Amino acid sequence: MRPTRRGPALVTAALTATMLAGCTSGTVGSGTVSSGTAKPAPTTRSTAQSVLDCRLGTVVGGIDQLQVVLGVVALPISPRYPALGTALSGDGSGPLRLFAKTGLFFRPGTTFELIVPARFASRLRIGWGNPGTPSQTVGVSNCASPGGGGWLAIAGGYWIDHPACVPIIVRAGGRQQQVHIGVGTACPGQRPPQGPSQS
Repeated sequence: MRPTRRGPALVTAALTATMLAGCTSGTVGSGTVSSGTAKPAPTTRSTAQSVLDCRLGTVVGGIDQLQVVLGVVALPISPRYPALGTALSGDGSGPLRLFAKTGLFFRPGTTFELIVPARFASRLRIGWGNPGTPSQTVGVSNCASPGGGGWLAIAGGYWIDHPACVPIIVRAGGRQQQVHIGVGTACPGQRPPQGPSQS
């Protein structure tokens, strides 16, 4: 597929289809990522730490609206990106109760961690993959780009007990930065979720 400029709905649909197809190497003209409220497969497993399977990465083009953090990962950070919509996951009342679907975009060949801060450890989990494992820390280690260049994307998202503006720590190359992501509700200065969102 050659890069083109298309409307947000078409870009989101194309990217979602590409990401869910697994290890294909299509190219998408925009990095706009689906923040739809599709439910993940119910799961009760949760770990403190998980490492992404590089084989699940799909090559994508630009990362419009997302913010690059520490040069390695692009995240849906306020205020440039609307808050993520949430849906009931079917996993009870704890930190896995709601799910916000969004892809993880990162540069090939980089190593970094995404960490849930201690103050949110009882409320929030993160995970990407097929299926993603809800974790407090997700590591990415030197994933190669099957198509060369671009960005890699893996489907997944955030699990939370109730909507919140959540902190996430990005750690890479001996540096770290904390960012905030609206999960089911907007962070200060951010647009609310687009479309229906469960609370």
